[in-house]
Amino acid sequence: MGFDAFIGNSKLIERLRNKLREDRFPHGLVFAGPEGVGKHTCALMTAKALNCTVAGPADFCDSCVSCNKINAGTHSDVMTISVEEEASQIKIAQIRQILSTLSFQPLEGRNKIFIIDPANLMNQEASNALLKGLEEPPENSFFILIAVNVHELLLTVRSRCQVYHFSPLTLDEIRGHGIQDEFLVRWSQGSIGKARSLDAERLKARREVLLGFLEAAAGANDADFREMLAASADIAGSKQDFGTDMAVLAVLIRDLLFLSEGIPEQVINIDVEARFRELAARLSSERLIQMAGFLRVIEGSVKGNINRQILFDVMGLITSES
Repeated sequence: MGFDAFIGNSKLIERLRNKLREDRFPHGLVFAGPEGVGKHTCALMTAKALNCTVAGPADFCDSCVSCNKINAGTHSDVMTISVEEEASQIKIAQIRQILSTLSFQPLEGRNKIFIIDPANLMNQEASNALLKGLEEPPENSFFILIAVNVHELLLTVRSRCQVYHFSPLTLDEIRGHGIQDEFLVRWSQGSIGKARSLDAERLKARREVLLGFLEAAAGANDADFREMLAASADIAGSKQDFGTDMAVLAVLIRDLLFLSEGIPEQVINIDVEARFRELAARLSSERLIQMAGFLRVIEGSVKGNINRQILFDVMGLITSES
């Protein structure tokens, strides 16, 4: 087992391996891309390649003492820096702690690797402190910063790193990870992490509620208006499902847009495609775009003291025929 076991983003992996093979590996890297596509896994694989005692410079054996310790999280030269418990940011003290070790030689491996995940949660002071380590890194020290959006990192930080952009996995690549349920394969949207964590039954239940809401709202007349408001109240009243509902609603609107524009091959909800086709026929592309825009307003209001019932009532009015 080595880099060949990594599924997806094969060109990116080959770029990394070439850097290792040519002994031109950068001391600062950013792994950017969607959640759940293997960024952290790749960072650990890279750490193993930089310290493996068996395989060549561009790979790792995954069975030597060094590889096993990295897998177990006990290798003294491989550190992961993340948000501490009950904190919301990576603090300057955490970055200073790793910088204080830079002048020391590795304790048991060839190289020291610092994985900062998620790097976009470093506060301003922590980001500025990290610059010193990125500007003058020792020959045997490497920083791997992991983020969904590279632009959330300070320009001064990302300009000192080589950026590797991870793409969502294809449906076949998700299946290659052993995911057999086609519903989960499609709802993963290219994220193996999401595919493994999704609760299919709960997801289908929330989809049914939200699809019913859209069906009630689309073309609603005065007689249907009370039904639409009842569906709106059901959604808004389920506080614990609110985040899930936002994600589900985004996928539903996305599928409706693809059907409206004649791109059925991109539809995720193929198991209820007939209902989607009927609903798409009642909603214009312009109205669907309006719905998607208002959904972003709802998502942006989640942290505020906003009445969820009113938000969904407005979404229903946007969806209904004027």
